[in-house]
Amino acid sequence: MDAYKQSATPGAEDAYILESLESRMSWVYRRTGTAMAITSATTCLAFLSTLATPLNDVRAFGIFASLVVFIDYVLVMTLFCTAVVIYHSKFETKACCKCKSITAGFCKTIEPSPTVMALENFKSNSDDGKSDKITKFFGETVTDLILNPKARLLIAFITTTWIITVSIFATKLKPTENAEQFLDENHPLQKSFSILGDEFNTAENDEGLDIFFAWGLGDVDRKGVNRLIDPEFFGNPTFLETFSCNEECQQLMVEACDDLRSNALYRPFIKQTDGRGTVKCFIEEFGAFSAIGSIPSRDVVARGAWKDTNWQVSAENFDSVMKNFLKERSAFSDQNEKMLTYYSRELGWDGAKLRYAAISVQSSVLDPYSSRPEPIVRQQYDAMVEISKDFNAKMEKTCGSKTIMTDLGEKFTFMNNQLIYVRSSVTTSFIGLGIAFFVILFSTRLLHLGILATLSIASVLISVMGIMVMINWELGQMEAILISVVAGFSVDYVVHLAHSYEQAKGTTDMRIKQAFSEMGISVMNGMVTSAGASIPLFFCQLQFFKKFGTFLCIIIVFSWLFANFAFMSVLAQLKIPVKKERKCLKI
Repeated sequence: MDAYKQSATPGAEDAYILESLESRMSWVYRRTGTAMAITSATTCLAFLSTLATPLNDVRAFGIFASLVVFIDYVLVMTLFCTAVVIYHSKFETKACCKCKSITAGFCKTIEPSPTVMALENFKSNSDDGKSDKITKFFGETVTDLILNPKARLLIAFITTTWIITVSIFATKLKPTENAEQFLDENHPLQKSFSILGDEFNTAENDEGLDIFFAWGLGDVDRKGVNRLIDPEFFGNPTFLETFSCNEECQQLMVEACDDLRSNALYRPFIKQTDGRGTVKCFIEEFGAFSAIGSIPSRDVVARGAWKDTNWQVSAENFDSVMKNFLKERSAFSDQNEKMLTYYSRELGWDGAKLRYAAISVQSSVLDPYSSRPEPIVRQQYDAMVEISKDFNAKMEKTCGSKTIMTDLGEKFTFMNNQLIYVRSSVTTSFIGLGIAFFVILFSTRLLHLGILATLSIASVLISVMGIMVMINWELGQMEAILISVVAGFSVDYVVHLAHSYEQAKGTTDMRIKQAFSEMGISVMNGMVTSAGASIPLFFCQLQFFKKFGTFLCIIIVFSWLFANFAFMSVLAQLKIPVKKERKCLKI
């Protein structure tokens, strides 16, 4: 759009472009096509750098953003230009309503057309064309500022001071130690969530997260898993043929249940009910059934008098006894459920054979409905890992299987993801910087432009991380996703200026002046549009959108500042010559 507007005021050497629509549109395509292709390719590839992370939400965000940029480029180069041609052919010469050419309320044709009028105005002026005020501002005022040595010294001082300051703050960025908030902290619902989650201890009647210690399970077969395509498919379970719930294994399972209930070392991690750990142990009801022949009352099972009998079942008879046992109703079920329903997650019964067996406990800190900070979950996870190691030492050889510790609420998975967010945000950011460097280097074939443009993008990244600390943000899930795409958002402006500088002719000063004259208004319009679009997000109640708006505004503003002042000032100071002539090999 800016290029089409600028085509109405061409320089002396480009006066021909106003002779026809074809020549005008040809100039617009030559003026913007390559630059937009380079910036779009750089932005798309920078967003696609998120594929380096194993986290699906980050990868999906990167893929979505890159597709948006690509489709936008295709539509601008096709649909938008088509609309301009239709406007020129059908509407540019039409006048309606309040136009001077109206007589008797009818629309009449404007003669000459605006394009012809632009050509006549150009010919009647002694100068090279009449630019708008913003174009003149960048082509003259900003250019003079950048070419002034004293101004460059001031810009260098401000930039260096700022980079040092935000670098110090950026080193203080740390993973969040608080639960992720979906609403503003002053929102009534968020206040109630925070009070219930942080101000009250877990009561006996509160439901805790079920954590399982299982035997008979191998590693999950993840062949064909692609959660970007099928987010519900985690893989296929594998069962160990070596697992045997023999007499000795049954006895060790009962002892494990007693240990989980009564061991004082486990009390900080296992929810306590009436002074005993909350444990769901199918083998106790199985033992009582084997000893008595039926399921007695809850108290009889809990007292454990049946343990003094020869209740263990041989491996040869285990499956047949288990089949009868599963027909009974659990003494511990408040809904009088059958065994296979009550112990649906603890018993891996396939109808003929027990494929795996598990004991579950409830966490004293974690619950199925909320997410806790990584350090708190990590403490619970480490404690459960140590318990599973103790079980392994006692039971692996006897039961023919290692102890697998897991939770089905994916709290431990989310905890691990929080750590990956921190690592992947840095990794993907540097990959994005690398991609930007190589694309700029390939498009301009000038090493110093590639290096300086990449340093400009890196400065934006450091600034964003430093500002996050300044405004008391911690590195949580949302922040890590946003940091991962900094390069994708911040590359446009510096690439536009670098490409225009490379395409210009003459000395360094002349190139800087031409780059600002051609791209200054376009880059500024892009900055104002993008920053303005982020402002409505400031007022969202959902934290992700609110933070995204703030984050986007910061990136856009600092990308524009570093590209226009820091990047161009360094080019003006270094005055590295650009040789356009290239020698050809004689054949």
